[in-house]
Amino acid sequence: MKKTINIFGDISSDTYWDDCISAKMINDELSGLTATDEIEININSYGGEVFEAVAIASLISNCPSNRVFNILGICASAATMLFDPKDKVFIHNGAMVMYHKPSTFMFGNSNDMRKTAALMDKMENETIIKNLSIRTGKTSDELTALITNEWWLTSDEAISELGFFAVDGKAIENKGKTKMTNIYKNYIERKKALTNSAFNRYINFKNSLK
Repeated sequence: MKKTINIFGDISSDTYWDDCISAKMINDELSGLTATDEIEININSYGGEVFEAVAIASLISNCPSNRVFNILGICASAATMLFDPKDKVFIHNGAMVMYHKPSTFMFGNSNDMRKTAALMDKMENETIIKNLSIRTGKTSDELTALITNEWWLTSDEAISELGFFAVDGKAIENKGKTKMTNIYKNYIERKKALTNSAFNRYINFKNSLK
């Protein structure tokens, strides 16, 4: 049996909108699959939560079925963590890939911020640099320099730099002709609004207990 899984939207543990993808949803999709089955994972996502993406990648990696990934439009940020370094990844003409340093929104004192910065450095090394080092053969210093200011790759560049495979056909259109950098900034603003909303709900709940 061939199973198709579409990851079209934000990767999030909380499904705020219908297009959010969680590890629980992927776990349900993979349930019952065996070594005789095949999985085709289609990606068109700007990313989302790092650990949720890591959990999804673990679920897919531990599934006994053969798998293949297709990047149809955009694969950015946490969405690049969905596949293992040795997974076969196809990319459609016109699609793009983007890696960057982990980012977050936080509150707290200077100690909290230093702890968060240290955690993000670990996340970068464990979830991004190690993966890319295996795929590209580049050193950690080279990769750190590339992702510091966002590393955008066209489909041709992803094939030559990351070892992806070409696919004949047109990629999914990504919000008209808007520049990818602007699209990603809009995505970040959306996530920031969600984070602020969640924080406000927490404060209201805390105040209700007084």
